[in-house]
Amino acid sequence: MINIDLGATAISVLTLFGIYALMSISLNLEYGVAGVPNFGQALFVSIGAYVAGVTYTRLLPLLAGMESVHPCGPTMGQALQLRSEIMATQPVAGFINLALTLVIAAILSGAVGFAVSYVTLRLKEEWFLALVLLVGGETVRIVVRGADDLICSHNGISSVAQPFYFLDDVQMSSILFMLLALALALIAYLYSQRLTHSPYGRMLKGLRENEEVTRGLGKGISLARAQIMLIGSAIAAIGGVLFALNTGFVNTNDYVVTLTLDVWVMVVLGGIGNNRGALLGAALIAIMDRVTQVAAIALNMSGSPIEFNYVRFIAFGIILLLMLRYRPAGLLPESRLTTIAHETAKRLTPGKTI
Repeated sequence: MINIDLGATAISVLTLFGIYALMSISLNLEYGVAGVPNFGQALFVSIGAYVAGVTYTRLLPLLAGMESVHPCGPTMGQALQLRSEIMATQPVAGFINLALTLVIAAILSGAVGFAVSYVTLRLKEEWFLALVLLVGGETVRIVVRGADDLICSHNGISSVAQPFYFLDDVQMSSILFMLLALALALIAYLYSQRLTHSPYGRMLKGLRENEEVTRGLGKGISLARAQIMLIGSAIAAIGGVLFALNTGFVNTNDYVVTLTLDVWVMVVLGGIGNNRGALLGAALIAIMDRVTQVAAIALNMSGSPIEFNYVRFIAFGIILLLMLRYRPAGLLPESRLTTIAHETAKRLTPGKTI
């Protein structure tokens, strides 16, 4: 029998929801709003995590006024102890390092997203970008895994602590980090809402619906797609930084193709093109993620030969198929009314359908 701490579980689910919300909002802007297929979401999330691995091992000691220690090889234990001590005793250095990590990750990931998409989306077949990002994500993961001096190869970087690690109260520390994740997700949501309902956002939707008409209106197709990829990639990288801090560990095994599948399920389940749908999908997947983890632990403790973690992937596949077949617009379909002009038109033309 497993004793479940409901409070700790709620904090865990809400923290994961905030992180997943960043990822789903990112993909929803790219594919849901602009129609740009991104099958390399794991790539941009991983960039944020890898940047965190580098800054927390190389930059953090310098901000604390100490010499950095090589985080891999014989000095791995010494470096781990050093960054743990800094995060526990010098919170200002930790917060400055986090801010710099978020900025660097967003800029780097955004630049990669812009560069790759601007080149590939100039081709007629936009799905070429999806294949490039899918292959590129795995290529980067393999390269990073083989680079001994980046995140210590297959060993990864541990003790990448969240910024409230210095607090003696573990629960309060977790609550504050949860609030940070939710605050960043809220900012991303408000920004995406404003962007979606702006003239630029309506131009992106026009591009999604009919590229030829949008091009005929004199809009820069390739540039617009590259711009939304820049924005979406930057948001995904921020989610990657928080993901690494939440687990406290940076390892390439966490950023495989299945992570991209998870984010696609969030968007398709919640509602393609609807930012509220992206939040709903993130919430449902966060809950399912924790439920399956608890179920897997319970089955293992009971001696069951079933590996429940793999059932999760089967469930996600079934969800995708069912949603695409019976409710392709998602649980919260995208609204056709995007400006106050609709309400104005209704008042000026009573009795007519707008």
